[in-house]
Amino acid sequence: MTRFSAISLAVAALVLTATSCSSGDDTSTSAADGCEEALGDSGVEWVESHTDVAGGGELDRGGVDLEEARAQHYKQVQSGGSDGSHWSSELCAMTAFDAGKKKELRVEFGPSSLPFDFQVKGAEDGTVTPVNSDVKLHQVEDSKGVVQYGVYVKCKIPGTSPDQETETPLAGVMADTLTSGTSARDHMKYLLHSARAMADALDCQNKPTIPAEPPAAVQ
Repeated sequence: MTRFSAISLAVAALVLTATSCSSGDDTSTSAADGCEEALGDSGVEWVESHTDVAGGGELDRGGVDLEEARAQHYKQVQSGGSDGSHWSSELCAMTAFDAGKKKELRVEFGPSSLPFDFQVKGAEDGTVTPVNSDVKLHQVEDSKGVVQYGVYVKCKIPGTSPDQETETPLAGVMADTLTSGTSARDHMKYLLHSARAMADALDCQNKPTIPAEPPAAVQ
């Protein structure tokens, strides 16, 4: 699991940091992981076909499956976040090394540390794209120059407070230094696929509408 942190609005809007607290062993391509569940077969093929590694280096994969991600999410939301921390489940991490440098595509989901209706204050905080009343997208460049693709979904968890789905929505992020020749639209498409899979796993009582494609504004 990876800690959600509100370091600044730009980073906090994605409620994720690069630090991790493992909830399961990172495994190679030969072991089970959440990549097919999160990205779908076409998403995995998209990553593999656009992996930018000299000599076609081998991809390692890791992450928790949706069943484990569901258990982690329910535990955190129902605890009320009394310790002030929010955690995400790493559904998929696809990594390779190029000239000794690690390249990675990572997809994570968890309870947001910001409400659904958060506002950005300037260009440095990224761009928010509303999808519908249940879903919004967020895109921002982090301090290392890596674009963070974010999604927020109103997801009502059984047994929580009446306003939980807006106060603590489901949040996901995709960070990618692995692929090349891919657009923001490509990334958001597969992030939305992951959001649908995660929302289905959580049995959101409000039945959020998560489309297969991002709005036309996302290019």
